[in-house]
Amino acid sequence: MTTACLAAGLFAAAFLVHWVWWRIALPRRQTAALLTVFFGVLFAWLAVSHVAPGGRFTAGDRWEAIHVAIFHTALSLAYIVAYSALEHRSPSMTLLVAVADSAAVGCTPDELRGLLRGASPVEVRLDAMANEGMVVREGDGYRLAPKGRAWAVVLAAWRRLLGMPRGG
Repeated sequence: MTTACLAAGLFAAAFLVHWVWWRIALPRRQTAALLTVFFGVLFAWLAVSHVAPGGRFTAGDRWEAIHVAIFHTALSLAYIVAYSALEHRSPSMTLLVAVADSAAVGCTPDELRGLLRGASPVEVRLDAMANEGMVVREGDGYRLAPKGRAWAVVLAAWRRLLGMPRGG
C-alpha cells in the first residue's frame, strides 16, 4: 500500500507543479513542458530516494523505486496524451459545453451552428503542430519539420509492426 501511496503522491506532486506553472504562464510548447515537469519530478524523486532511501517520502529499496517509476511513467504518459486531446476544444466538446451551459433552456440548432461558424479544427491542430515544431508553413501549405518527420517514421514503423494498413 505504501508503494501505491508513493506513486500517487509523486504524480500528484508533478500535477501540482504543472498546475502552478500553467497558472503563472502558459508555455508555448505545452507537450514538451508537460514531459519536462512530470519526468523532472520523477528524476528528482529518484535522486532523493537514492541519496536518502527509506525516508517517509522516498523509496525503501530499488524495487519499490522501480514500481513507483513504472506507475508514474504510465500515468504521466496517459495524462499527457489526454491533455493534448483537450488542449484545444474539439467541435463536439464546444457543442457539449454550450448545451450544458444553457441548462434547462437548451440551444437551438442555429445557435449551435453559429458556435462552429469559422472554426476549423484542422487549422487549430496544424497551428499546434507548428508551435510544437512538427510542421512548417510554406506558402499555402505545410511540410514536415525534422521533428515531425522523425515522429512520422516512428509511427509508420509502429503501424507496420501492428499489421495496420498505410494511411490515417
